[in-house]
This record gives sequence, C-alpha cells and structure tokens, in this order.
Amino acid sequence: MPGVHHHHHIVRFGECDPAGVVYFPVFFDWFHQAMESWFDAALGTPYAEVLQTLGFPAVHTEADFRRPCRIGETLRIALSVGALSRKSIRLEYRVLGPDDTVRATGATVCAVISPQPGEGFRFKAVSLPEALQAAIQTFMEQDND
Repeated sequence: MPGVHHHHHIVRFGECDPAGVVYFPVFFDWFHQAMESWFDAALGTPYAEVLQTLGFPAVHTEADFRRPCRIGETLRIALSVGALSRKSIRLEYRVLGPDDTVRATGATVCAVISPQPGEGFRFKAVSLPEALQAAIQTFMEQDND
C-alpha cells in the first residue's frame, strides 16, 4: 500500500529482559531494519546497493514506549515519511502488535551523504537523486489513510 511500508519481525529472546519484555533500545534497531527492508522491498533498490554511493546516517532519533512487546510475538513496524527535503528524510515508525495495538512509536532524521575519495571516512552532504526522491515521496505521511 503506498504511503506505508510494513516490516515484520518476530521478537527474539536476546531482545528481551529476564521478564520477557523487549529492552527499550531494541526499538532503534528495529527502526533501522524497517528502513533497510523499505529500500529492498518498496523503493526497488536494495539498501546494500544504495550504500555504494549514498549514506543515511541518523542525526536525530526518538522513541516512545506504549505497551510491552514480548518474546515470540510477531510485530509489524510501519514506516512512513514524515518530512522530505533534498538532503534529509524524517522517517516515522509505529510498532504494532499482533492485535494491531501500538506498542511504540518513533522517528529518525537521516542526512543524505556520499562517501568522498581519500583516506579514512570522509563524507559530503548531497542531494537525493531525483528518481529516489520521487519514490520516497510516495511514502509521505499525508498520503496515508
């Protein structure tokens, strides 16, 4: 469905505390997994391929806990685009339980960069290629029902 990408995830033992509830920082990993699967499944370009010329480092991230996620549950991480400019993307996330209850919400602002030639890790802020920007535009939040 245009406007929302759904990434499915089964909660693993290693993601939980001794009570069987997901550790809070795990949500940030799930957000990134959803972003990677969005490139692969919805934007038509594998994330690993995109990373050959572009990068999307998080410059801001946030999460709000709503309800516990437990070992063995199959969750959906719903991704949409909250804001898009030529050089940054704000991704919005909702973690949904098997009963569609919202378990957590979050957002990540990613800059758009490109590796630069030379020694070490050197990057430069760049604009999104037009075709990728157009594909991302279809996931803007205001397009969601």
